[in-house]
Parts: sequence; C-alpha cells; structure tokens
Amino acid sequence: MKAIKLVNKTKIFLNPQPPYNFNANFHKPSHFPSSDNRWEENQYWITMLWKGRMLGLKFENKGRVDKPKIQLTVYSKKKLGEKYFLGILPEIRWRFNFDQDISSFCGKYKNDEFLKEAIKKWEGMKPIAAHSLYGTLIIYFVLQNAAVRRSVQMLENLFNKFGKKVEFDGKALSIFWEPKDMAKASEANLRELKVGYRAKFFKRLSEQFTNKEIDEFALRKKNKEEVEKEILNIFGVGPASAEYLLFEDMYFLDALKTVPPWEQKIMSKLLFDQKLVSTQKIVNFFKKRYGGYEKLAFHYIWENLFWKRKKVHIGWLEKEIRL
Repeated sequence: MKAIKLVNKTKIFLNPQPPYNFNANFHKPSHFPSSDNRWEENQYWITMLWKGRMLGLKFENKGRVDKPKIQLTVYSKKKLGEKYFLGILPEIRWRFNFDQDISSFCGKYKNDEFLKEAIKKWEGMKPIAAHSLYGTLIIYFVLQNAAVRRSVQMLENLFNKFGKKVEFDGKALSIFWEPKDMAKASEANLRELKVGYRAKFFKRLSEQFTNKEIDEFALRKKNKEEVEKEILNIFGVGPASAEYLLFEDMYFLDALKTVPPWEQKIMSKLLFDQKLVSTQKIVNFFKKRYGGYEKLAFHYIWENLFWKRKKVHIGWLEKEIRL
C-alpha cells in the first residue's frame, strides 16, 4: 500500500491541566501495539481522520509535569483553513485528556502504600482515549479472546483492507477508515480477513455509527449511568468493555465494577500476594481505599507494573501475558 504524503504543517503550543505526565499519557505499556501510532521518549505520532480529512499529529513535550507545555504539529495533504484547524483542537484536547484535573488524587495518595511509587514516577498519568469511539471499539473487538499477536494481525488485516497509509515527519502510519466504508462490506468479506466471529461485530458496529445510532459527542455530556446504559446497547459491548470505555474514553475515574480474569490474577498477586482472590474482593479493596478514584488507582498500579516490565524481567508476569 503506497503511503499518502502529508506535507503541509500547522504548529501550535497547548497547555494541559497540571499535573500532566507526557510519557505516561502518550504511552501505555500495557496496551497492545497498533500501526497508527508511535511513541518515543517525549515524542508521539498518531493519525487522525477528522471530517473526511486525513491528518498526522506529532506531539512533543516542551514542559514539565507541574507546568506542562506541548508542541502539536498537524500534518495534512493540503493546507488547513483556520476554521478547520481551530475546530479540531477541542477534539484533540478531549482525546488526550488535557483538561481533567487529578491534582487532588495525586496529593491525597502520594504516600499511600500501594500508590506512592507509581505517583512518584508517573504523577499526572490519566486515562487517554487517543482514538475516536469507533476506533476504540474496533480495537476492543480485536482484543476479545485473542493473544496479542493474533490481535495485532487482525487489526493490520483491517487496516490493509479499509484503511490507508500516510507518511509524515518521516513516519509511515496506518489511518482508520470511515464507518461507512466497513458498513458496505458483507460479513463474509470480513470473515475473509481472518477475524472470525468478530466479523458480525464489526459489521453491526459500523452500521450503527453510519446510521448515527451512536453519538460520541452527546455521550460525553452525560452522567456515568446514562453513558453505561447507552454503550451497553452497542452491538458486541459487554460489561467489561463498557467499563473500559467509561474510564478510558469518558474519563469516569470511579468506573470499577468488574475485573477481567487475567487482571484478576495479576492484581491478586500485587495486592494480596495470593494466586487468586475473588474479583469482588479486589473491587471492594479499591472502593474502600480509593473511593471516587478507584479505577484511576487501579490504572496507576497496573501501568506502573508494565513500565517496570519494560526494564526488568518479571517472571510471574510473563506467564500471564499471552504473546
């Protein structure tokens, strides 16, 4: 697939709400890799499809956790008009969670037995959507019941069929497609991409977005209970996926009701030094100790572990990660 060159550049400086940890927000070591983005220390590249135009975004860290400053360069095929450029900035601020204030959480738990190490290293780490709701759901579906290698393969098959490649700042990255492009495909066509039962999820999801049955922007204005009710009506979304969406896309910091099996095993070891405790015991631990911030606290403990894994071998953890 020949890459489309994005040669026009528009730059701006943005100031997130402090504390804001650039590297801990733009890179989540526990997440699986996808070819639409790339992270290097203090730099991050990702593609974006916005109002029919293909964009490349480059973020560069120019500040500190307590005084964050980010240089954003937007790459495009043709020069962006001022109205269009200014129009994407609120979306970028949302997707990378520039405006949520977690200073009270960091201050309250900086000496907590289970959080002090993570907060010391990653103060200002938040949930980050990065993608549109549609793109996030596509990723969730390829992750269902699959090893990481298999998930990567499925997403690449989808990018090769429905997406495109764009080149900017020396990087060639994949870019997501419009929901209508996938909605036109038959379930049989999707199965040919070796996605298995997920074909019907992709098909129905794309139809729901194409038919405007799902309004991501309206969801952002609703309370947690309303959002949860609506996203559970999305075909293929169950309680576990709904909880991820509430936290990672809608930024409800207390969204913790369930703990998937492999997270259950890992948290059992980290919190209780046991092989396996009940999911309810884990949920109760976070609710009692970090009420109002239970999912954010979970996130800090979880991501801190995977940042450690980047530097040292953790034998018991490797046994739980299906690569």
